Amino acid sequence: MPKVSVIIPCYNQSAFLEACLESVLNQTFTDWECLLIDDGSTDDTEETAKRWTEKDSRFSYHKKQNEGVTKTRNYGLDIAKGEWIQFLDADDILDQNKLKKSLENENGENMMITNFAMIFGTEIKEPFCDLSRYDITFENLVSRWDIDFNLPILCVLIKKEIIGNTRFPVNLKAKEDWIFWLEIFRKPKVKSKFINEKLAYYRHNPDGASKNFSSVFQDNFDANQFIFNHYDDKTKYLVFQKINNQNLTLNTSNLDQKNYILKLQSTKILKYYLRFRERFSKIFKN
Repeated sequence: MPKVSVIIPCYNQSAFLEACLESVLNQTFTDWECLLIDDGSTDDTEETAKRWTEKDSRFSYHKKQNEGVTKTRNYGLDIAKGEWIQFLDADDILDQNKLKKSLENENGENMMITNFAMIFGTEIKEPFCDLSRYDITFENLVSRWDIDFNLPILCVLIKKEIIGNTRFPVNLKAKEDWIFWLEIFRKPKVKSKFINEKLAYYRHNPDGASKNFSSVFQDNFDANQFIFNHYDDKTKYLVFQKINNQNLTLNTSNLDQKNYILKLQSTKILKYYLRFRERFSKIFKN
């Protein structure tokens, strides 16, 4: 049984897959399996993946119908054999010492988190948020997510035991990683350690969904609604505060986003925000 299972969901990203798999192969810690989960790719992902399985038996290829990254990661969790889980998207890469440094610094923890850097084309640049700025806690993940404190999935090495039956929520099109980490961090036995070294590299995608403001705000709405339906009032209030902070940021930043916000006056997103405000103005009073 391998010590670490690296789970890589693949969908039409063969252009980056070679570099991604090379970074796994080059790990100085060698007791791992790498699960390549092909989510119905139509490019040459299968050809690339099978070439790597022939190169090294620690790589295995699994093809499934296209269902999205959430179900693909969940499938990987279901078949992973390792004691520890390392998630890695097909366009990102790991420093060669990511696994080794995480495991050699572990002292009873079940989550090892490292800092990260960004890949812009061929350049390595500063990350979009600094994980050393705040303690990595449930409260900070709730209240600061998408403001100045996200937890990129490739930064984390986590014991499969603490994941248990927790899975990424399949009814969300985005923000599923946010909800997943909230589910993990509200477990009483979770114990994390942060290593302030940039041992993971997150690739900037200029064509990503974040450029579609309508989609972004709908995704935010859906994730907030999930919390509203499943979490206690304290957590809901933290989300309410986060929405206020995001609105404040929008008022002093991107003009396109501000113009889009003006169009939300009759939409369910604004109504949802007002419902939050009405509910919490009654429940939480200073």
